[in-house]
Amino acid sequence: MKNIVSIIIALLFISQFTFAQGEKSLKMASKAFSEFSKDPFGSSAKLDEAKSFLEEAFKDEKVASNPKAWMTRADIFYNSGDQQTKARLLNPESPMNDPDAAINAFESYVKALELAQKKGDIKNAMKGLVNAENLLNNIGVELYKDQNYAGSYKNFKTELAARDFLKSKGEASRLDADGLYGEKLFFAGLTAYYAEDYQGAIDNLVGAKDNGHKDASIYQVVYESYRALEMSEKGLPFLEEGRKEFPDDTGLLFSEINHYLATGELDQMIGKLEYALEKEPDNQSLILTLGQVYDQLQVKANGAGEMDKGAEYFDKALGYYNQALANSPEDFDLNYSVGALYYNKAAGLTPALNEVANDFSKAGEQKYNEIKDKMAGLFDQALPYFLKADSINGEDRNTLIALKEIFARKDNFEKSNEYKDKLDTLLGQ
Repeated sequence: MKNIVSIIIALLFISQFTFAQGEKSLKMASKAFSEFSKDPFGSSAKLDEAKSFLEEAFKDEKVASNPKAWMTRADIFYNSGDQQTKARLLNPESPMNDPDAAINAFESYVKALELAQKKGDIKNAMKGLVNAENLLNNIGVELYKDQNYAGSYKNFKTELAARDFLKSKGEASRLDADGLYGEKLFFAGLTAYYAEDYQGAIDNLVGAKDNGHKDASIYQVVYESYRALEMSEKGLPFLEEGRKEFPDDTGLLFSEINHYLATGELDQMIGKLEYALEKEPDNQSLILTLGQVYDQLQVKANGAGEMDKGAEYFDKALGYYNQALANSPEDFDLNYSVGALYYNKAAGLTPALNEVANDFSKAGEQKYNEIKDKMAGLFDQALPYFLKADSINGEDRNTLIALKEIFARKDNFEKSNEYKDKLDTLLGQ
């Protein structure tokens, strides 16, 4: 019994000691904060000291159940965030060392309000919440300037939560101004996207659209977010809706083009690409892409036995490639693409050549020689483009393979072996 009493006394002592330490740390935090308040820019270290004491103080449950302690915590973090934004006005390069300051302030004011019993405490907490909402916006903007998109989104998201909380308490919000709520959802969505929180981007941007914010980026970024989540088909309706709403927006147009390129729906692409080229006639990427689309279409047509259509697509592909080459003759991709266009057309004649290979009649031999000469002519047309591509980038595997094969077909085995050796060296053989 005596031992039990001793244990109880010891526990009471420990509890009282912990509370005393918590109270002491809270007082030290308040003192440091008071010293900071007298000279905010000259004693900023006192603010860090105050936050350090706070961490120790709130380990005590009695301190953590005291609304005034939470108000102290809220005020300290509010001033930490406010000091950062004011420093930015004087020096745009001033660091944002406490990006969560406004978030901590907001959460502390909410907790103070939850515990408050007195009207004065309730009033002060509500006033703090209104101020914290403004600070969340200001810090979010500064972090966005720093390209700290995750931090910016976190502050914008909390600002939206602050707006909802204030509305639930019958209080006005800065976001009540006309169009400001939709605009905030828009920027929250953009920062979420840049921070690679794609679901957050979708939720906020759809919210922005539903709240009347009009911007072509909404539709493009919602689609791109779904694409990042490997759900492109779910994002496609937003892309289509955006194209109707903003038919002249090239960002939406290029996202639509990339979608159909990725899904292999080449027939859908022609009109869209040509329309885009009307908007940006000097866009080399568009010209190259049109060439590539027609290139792929001619391969499909030839494979289906539609030789006339294949020839038509070949000419269109070559036309676009040459148009681009005229502007960028030293472009590796363009030179390789023209070489590959001729090379693949030549290789596509192989089935026809094999078909007449065993026909030893005069007509069969004549047909065989015609196809063989046509193939040789196409390989000869491909050769200078592959040579040019190789001079630009001598370590491209496909270019070396093509050159090795072309020279072998021309019975120039010395050159063929030269490219074979280069290929083996590249592959580490």
